[in-house]
Amino acid sequence: MEGGELNLVIKSAQKKKLFGFTLIELLIVIAILGILAAAVLVAINPAKRTKQARDAGRKNDIGSLATEIQAYYTTPGQGYYFAGAGCPGGLTTLTASGGLKQIPVDAQGYNYCYFVNAATTEAAVYITIEDPTGVGNRLWCWQSNTNKAEEVTSGSCTAIP
Repeated sequence: MEGGELNLVIKSAQKKKLFGFTLIELLIVIAILGILAAAVLVAINPAKRTKQARDAGRKNDIGSLATEIQAYYTTPGQGYYFAGAGCPGGLTTLTASGGLKQIPVDAQGYNYCYFVNAATTEAAVYITIEDPTGVGNRLWCWQSNTNKAEEVTSGSCTAIP
């Protein structure tokens, strides 16, 4: 080969390399992206986030129910909490009085429960939560005696006189 032909072969080889990636390079990048995607998916834990999102909705609903229960209590001429504890039947008084259009419905089938003491001076409303911070079956509970909603163990959400 003469000098001019050799330069032409080298230039054509260089041009081919500049126009794209090799198959090996592409496979390596795809493998790295796959590993990163798997690591992010494990770190995010979508099942746990879904449970936390549903619990946030439950907590919001308990807050709304507590507000309506307090509004019923402070209605002129009332001064007491409505009788009729139950899950979810105890809350139907709120819809009958016009405070709520409907009782909230949980997507997982848990019931919003209402409890009132015998003298109807204290009340509580609660629901089971899916992703508790404690161990065992836990509830998100609002109690009128503290006017606070918090996570409690099952069975400890009562209206204490």
